Amino acid sequence: AWIGIALLSVSALGIASRPAGATTVAGMTTTAQSVFADRIFVGTVTAVSSRPKTSTPKYFETVATFTLEDAVAGDLPLTIELTFSGGEVGGIRQRVDGMPELAVGERYVVMLEPDEEPRLTSPFVGFNQGLFRVVGESRASAVVRDRTGKSLAADALPAGARAGSGDPTLDAFLATLRAARSR
Repeated sequence: AWIGIALLSVSALGIASRPAGATTVAGMTTTAQSVFADRIFVGTVTAVSSRPKTSTPKYFETVATFTLEDAVAGDLPLTIELTFSGGEVGGIRQRVDGMPELAVGERYVVMLEPDEEPRLTSPFVGFNQGLFRVVGESRASAVVRDRTGKSLAADALPAGARAGSGDPTLDAFLATLRAARSR
């Protein structure tokens, strides 16, 4: 009996000491994301800071501030603050696998989940799927890529939203989102 208990204890200890695995979320098409989103906007990150969560100070959260460039859907102020789990405080880093890391100066198309209490781990539709990087300075030449800056998957948008075989222009991407929401 003692051998069984010892093996069970060692087995349980081995399971408990393993690092957490990857975050898993169900994939959503861009059309589904846009229909589900409570608010959609194009904005530039103007500030990013991390802090301990008020309710559970041993865990961190990051606050990213965006300046609104274009409101696609929903009621939006000119400045938008988004809060999500993880961050770095006092040299200690807490990371949620798959959580976007935003940088000041980057432009994004953002699709937000409806607000909930308690607050969601991530405000983006589909955890991290509703965040798209805008690459290019001028509106006319800007294209949309995934949140990491890679080209969107071929099936991410309906046919006709791409300019040839390249990335969709910002205007074509937004037109696709607006069309999906109007159906």
